[in-house]
Amino acid sequence: MPSAPVQKVYRFGTSGYRNDQDAEFNESVIRQITNAISDYLIGEIQRRGKLLPILIGGDTREKTRRFIPVIAEILKNKGLDVFRASTDLPSPVLAYAARYFSQLNLGYDETLGAILMTASHNPWPYGGYNFLTPDAAVMPTPVSRKFELYQSEPLNLTLDRAAYGAETSAKITEFDPYELYRQHLKQGIKIDYKKIKDSGLKIFYDPLYATGRRYLPRLLKDEGIDTVVIHDSEQLPAGYTGMPEPTGSNLTELSALVKDDAAALKIGLANDGDADRFGVLDETGRYLNSNEVLTLIVYHLLKNRGEKGVIVRSQATTHLLDALAAKAGLTVVQTPVGYKYIAEEFIEHEEQGGQQVLIGGESSGGISVIGHIPEKDGILANLLAAEIVATEDKPLSQILAQVQASVERQFVFRELGVKTEQGQQIMAHFQQLLTQEGQFAGLSIDVGQSVASVTALEQKYGTKDGAKLFFNDGSWLLIRASGTEPIVRVYVEGVALSRDEAFAKTQRVVEGLHQLLVASYAVPAGNIKEKH
Repeated sequence: MPSAPVQKVYRFGTSGYRNDQDAEFNESVIRQITNAISDYLIGEIQRRGKLLPILIGGDTREKTRRFIPVIAEILKNKGLDVFRASTDLPSPVLAYAARYFSQLNLGYDETLGAILMTASHNPWPYGGYNFLTPDAAVMPTPVSRKFELYQSEPLNLTLDRAAYGAETSAKITEFDPYELYRQHLKQGIKIDYKKIKDSGLKIFYDPLYATGRRYLPRLLKDEGIDTVVIHDSEQLPAGYTGMPEPTGSNLTELSALVKDDAAALKIGLANDGDADRFGVLDETGRYLNSNEVLTLIVYHLLKNRGEKGVIVRSQATTHLLDALAAKAGLTVVQTPVGYKYIAEEFIEHEEQGGQQVLIGGESSGGISVIGHIPEKDGILANLLAAEIVATEDKPLSQILAQVQASVERQFVFRELGVKTEQGQQIMAHFQQLLTQEGQFAGLSIDVGQSVASVTALEQKYGTKDGAKLFFNDGSWLLIRASGTEPIVRVYVEGVALSRDEAFAKTQRVVEGLHQLLVASYAVPAGNIKEKH
């Protein structure tokens, strides 16, 4: 029987529900969300007409370790068979297990998906609650809306297991998907471990005290490849203030190790809190931004692996991918920001048959490739980065320069974060600007392309996703206001025949934006910070 409505519904964004406050992420909250999800899962069993299990796993965070047992017990008591990961594990590994669970021979050929407990790259005090579909993708919006509905209008369902032929009570069983994932990377994706080993490439790795420590070094060691690993404990040192986000500013120790080593071929690799994002350093210790890594992987898939397919990128991702696609005669699909939209493209192309997605990527550090699951995977990205160096047999900086020289125009990308309470007003200003003939920072706005882009997003995905101004020379500017915090994200890419000119265009747009924000919206200059 339905119970009385709850006082508060905990909303799921593109990355699930996250919060760093104990009042907003505690056992009471977890029970409310889990009861709602169990109503959904039992409904799925009723709809599909057969008994199916739910998987659960997560990262190394204290909130994850504390609440996974609570969630598993609730689901078991609701009549659901629960398979709980025996250790913390990367999100893409759990996603892969949810889709290919039958290969583990644990009594089921399908699953209901997986509950994923992670706050990914957010600061350590955060907790995160997410859901992965049986397709191995982050839940689409219609599913998250049901989770919210069943919080406000709980059904309090309990599964009648006997109705589906079960003769035993529900139980919690531990499982380990490492070997399943390892075999897929070796035989399915065909990571060329032999080439990596034979090249003499020296690999340095920083898992940032998180889940990647259990996977990337072990995957390489199983193929006879040694890795220099730092920060490989799940316990944070006393007084540690670092973040589990593989950005340049968080990888200074890794950078120094790479830079100071005498190896002819070397690379630095890192992952975030749940290893769905990647970090790559070249032989000088320089941090490569995600766009540069995406570009390298596309180049490698086309040139060295001979792959073809659709290139899918978020609208906040470099258009150098478009230039590489045009050169290869490939199609590019632009999505809103958020990997769930890219995952939808993977699934849609797979269901329709024909040309598959070659790569899906976004500038925040998400990537998957043809033959893999429709969920971003930082372990895979790092292995491909190592494979690129081994295949080309030259330092990463030289390969990147080679890629950039292979196209006619040069692309210089920058990203900024603006702390302001006027995010919606700023975004509205640019949404109006993109419909008007004129200039911004001395660059002429391409109204036709700007309007066509936002219209296409709205028609297919149901969102404008901010305001993206295209300029006549191919440069662009994207403004996105957060719906949950007082932050505006800004993405700028200058395009020109030379890198110096492209950089100058990017700088011009950034300076024009600074002037507008300070003069018209009273944003303190110190609140405008560039991401590195």
